[in-house]
Parts: sequence; structure tokens; C-alpha cells
Amino acid sequence: MKSSLRVVLWFYVAFNLLQVVVLTFDPELIDRAYRGGEITPTRRFQWYSVAGYHVLIIAVTIIAMTLSRAADRRKLVIVNALMYLLWDATSQLAYWGHEIGIATSDLLTNAGVSVVTALVLFAVAYFDRDPKTSAPR
Repeated sequence: MKSSLRVVLWFYVAFNLLQVVVLTFDPELIDRAYRGGEITPTRRFQWYSVAGYHVLIIAVTIIAMTLSRAADRRKLVIVNALMYLLWDATSQLAYWGHEIGIATSDLLTNAGVSVVTALVLFAVAYFDRDPKTSAPR
């Protein structure tokens, strides 16, 4: 894997790690955007569970970077991108944002970050190719 693509994926790992830290230690920072008043223990646990998803994403991304074949790495990176695009951004825009009462600006920012993250991951997958080797003679 090209070092420039590795750098992008390490930034992605750091992005997810930041989310883990915030969701674990200061979920109120995220929860403020949502309807519901003071954060409850149940919502705090739900944010902690979301942090667990980001821990999994970190692990999968690091494993992907260790794989020797680009085709194998691309599968994991593309699945990750689809999760951000189809599950996170689309579900927020299509249903959940309105249903839970998140402000339109917060919703668009949140979904926009997910879309951009997915596009970056698609770019990594697109450019991640094994080096051409010459055929033995």
C-alpha cells in the first residue's frame, strides 16, 4: 500500500479514535444537538455503544492496512465507506434527523461529514493497487 494512502487511513483511524474518546468521556458534547434535554444514563450508554462501533472500525482499518493484497484491502475499505454513506448519512437524512428533532444545520453537518468520509474511503480504495510485476521469463 502506498504510504500516502496509509497516511489517509491513519488520519481516518485518528478521526474514529477522537469519536471514541468524546462518546466515552463527554457524550454530552454530541448529545446536545438532539432533542431530549439533559442526558440520561440510557442515552449515555447508547453513545458508549456507538463508541464501540468506532473501536471496531479502527480495528478493521488497521487490519486492512496489514493485508498484502490490494484487492483484500479494498473490500474492507469499501464496506467501511458504504457504512458511512448508506447507513449513517442516508438514514440520518431520510428518517432519523427529522424523527429525533435534530436541527437542520446539525443534521446536514453530521451527514455531510459522513458523506465526505465515505468519499475519501472510496478514493483510497480506487487508488490502492498492487504494483505491477513483470512476468517471469
